[in-house]
Amino acid sequence: MRLEKSKDAAPRPFTPSAISFSGPGFSLIEMHNAPAVGSWAPNPDARDLRLAYFRKGPALTLALNGVPEPVPPGSVRFIDTSLSGSFDAPEGFHALQINIDRSSLEVSDAALRSLLRLPDLAKHPIVGTFVIPALLSWKRPGIERQASGTADIFRSVMATLVGSLLETPVDDEAQKPTLRLAVNRYLDSNYDNPDLDVAMVAERFNLSRRSLFYVFENEELHLGERIRALKTRKALELLLNADARKITYSEIATSCGFTNVQNMRRAVKEFTGMNVREIHRSETVIRVALQQLRESLIR
Repeated sequence: MRLEKSKDAAPRPFTPSAISFSGPGFSLIEMHNAPAVGSWAPNPDARDLRLAYFRKGPALTLALNGVPEPVPPGSVRFIDTSLSGSFDAPEGFHALQINIDRSSLEVSDAALRSLLRLPDLAKHPIVGTFVIPALLSWKRPGIERQASGTADIFRSVMATLVGSLLETPVDDEAQKPTLRLAVNRYLDSNYDNPDLDVAMVAERFNLSRRSLFYVFENEELHLGERIRALKTRKALELLLNADARKITYSEIATSCGFTNVQNMRRAVKEFTGMNVREIHRSETVIRVALQQLRESLIR
């Protein structure tokens, strides 16, 4: 892609920025810059499926095969790079684009043409629930060591979206990473609910307990363990600073979603091998255990 300064740009240094991340069968590109124009030449050999999320900035002008149209911020569109195209981006432009090998999704040329004709997909429930969060989470720590797993997630997200748009069935195995991502996001936001358990999660996602366990069967932390790990991670962070913040064990347990202090004590012992009262005497060891716990939660 060619990227250059827009004619309307203010007279200051031009600072286009594009960063990318790639793995088996996928790539992701993030662009943010001063006012700019960009274009790409037609590539009849292109065999990928490209979805762009135009996150910020005033409406830009996007021209696909010579037909210009305004694209408002927040829009999500499929793009065909087998045809020539261009854009004129104003100040504050920020976009993310995911490219997936079409063969892994079994998207035919006819299906691709159907997808390209679709208008803005930003309000599609799968886009809001899965696609945009997946695009925004790609810079999380350690992701460069997880290219293969990240490829599975992006492929699964796109397979689920394409299956919904084309009204075609999606294989259960292909949907697992997408569903796992959604469940993990739900747990991250609700771990402090004392009623949160496997049954609640199953009801929230309209799944049987068996189906839910199937989604997490190859994970280091199974679902119940993950819920306890999230509560314990927060408890350890608070316990390490309990004296400075003058908070009690009971207050910590409640804020982390434990039903009582005894349950918090058992969880801390399980994940660190130490009693709650030993934490400040072995702070270095606890910090190591906390870091290990954090890493297990992002794998």
